[in-house]
Amino acid sequence: MQALIDKLETELEDDIARVEAISVACAMYEVISIGTSVTGLYSELFTLLLKLVSCTLGQKMPTSSWSRRRHVMQQGEQQQIPDPCRLSTATLRCLQAQAMREGLAKESDEGDNLWTLLSSPSTHHIGVCSLARSMAVWQHGVILDIMEQLLSSLTSSSESYRITGTAFFSELMKEPILWKHGNLRDVLILMDQSAWDSNATLRQMAIRGLGNTASGAPHKVKKHKQLMLESIIRGLYHLARTEVVCESLKALKQILNLLTDRDVSFYFKEIVLQTRTFFEDEQDDVRLTAIFLFEDLASLTGRRWKIFFAEEIKKSLISFLLHLWDPNPKIGVACRDVLMVCIPFLGLQELYGVLDHLLDQDLPRVRDFYRQFCVKLAKKSQEILWILHTHSFTFFTSSWEVIRSAAVKLTDAIILNLTSQYVELLDREQLITRLQALRRDPCIRVQRAAEAALQTLLRRCKETSIPL
Repeated sequence: MQALIDKLETELEDDIARVEAISVACAMYEVISIGTSVTGLYSELFTLLLKLVSCTLGQKMPTSSWSRRRHVMQQGEQQQIPDPCRLSTATLRCLQAQAMREGLAKESDEGDNLWTLLSSPSTHHIGVCSLARSMAVWQHGVILDIMEQLLSSLTSSSESYRITGTAFFSELMKEPILWKHGNLRDVLILMDQSAWDSNATLRQMAIRGLGNTASGAPHKVKKHKQLMLESIIRGLYHLARTEVVCESLKALKQILNLLTDRDVSFYFKEIVLQTRTFFEDEQDDVRLTAIFLFEDLASLTGRRWKIFFAEEIKKSLISFLLHLWDPNPKIGVACRDVLMVCIPFLGLQELYGVLDHLLDQDLPRVRDFYRQFCVKLAKKSQEILWILHTHSFTFFTSSWEVIRSAAVKLTDAIILNLTSQYVELLDREQLITRLQALRRDPCIRVQRAAEAALQTLLRRCKETSIPL
């Protein structure tokens, strides 16, 4: 086996998989599959085979090597187009199965799907993260050896191998025991550099690693807070790739939990403004994480940003109120929680009683909830009620039927509770036009809500003697 390891290492020089590397992997498979112990050589075998998987991603098998793969590929696969990455993955899978029998690794949280993820260029990084989580943390010596051998991957000339290494280390960053005995301090610096890389997947994995440092080495977050915050916040501007944005939001949430308002003060305004832009994102995970982060930011305002944050809450209130009925129930719960945290900034503690109804096993009807909410709000602040109205039009064209319906029902409740002075300020022509358009909405709930809101508007105008 040692001879095969040496041969494979030679075939993977310069982080490029040469033709003979596939033949060596075939031979390794046959040796391991008969139950040969891997305990003494596991670290070397694992890192080399993972490197081979990485370096063969998306490649095609040379015709000359086709016959050599037959023993490795499972029955039923041999008629498919030759794929060296799948062959490499099969050998790594065989190694991991033997390692589990010897107590060197544990079952992956992805199960058998791990190997499909690992061998596809689009999901390889997800598979690597799962593979890293399957490392047996109690085997300190084994993992430390793997870490030492994989460190060079973070500066490899092969972009694919850099992604593999960064994804693997991103999961290890959360383990305190590895921070204590490993070389993760060096990894942290390299992760920070990769967080600025032009490759979106590499950035995502690097940002995940920075965020996971909060679990593995909280003291490092405090020590390198400026470096880490700047790299992660930068990820919020990568609008073309939502996975980078979502990873940045999650990493910020992890890191901010360890910092004080004074630590964050310089970046607070930027984080708040960027976080707010994702409340309406189409991806559930992005919306949910942005709302969670906004809630955490409430505890970091300090004196300097308290007034600013209150103004941002006023602008965000419409999103939180409408997404109480989000298609994803987790987002509805998150909106209820963030409202509970935010309303004291506006001096609206009287609204706690209305929000408490959202804790009931049976949620209140949307129309009833909004009417109760607006009745209370109208008595306390007509200004905020008006702000809710001015921000509601955007949601009339939401892609979610439930949000369009909720927006119209909230508009109905607002109109019902505005004072005559504010009713006069309504752009009645525009509002009537929009509500009439919603009467032809494909969703029957939206049609009925629009009709009811239109009647409320006409009645209020009549009551205040305002011509239409």
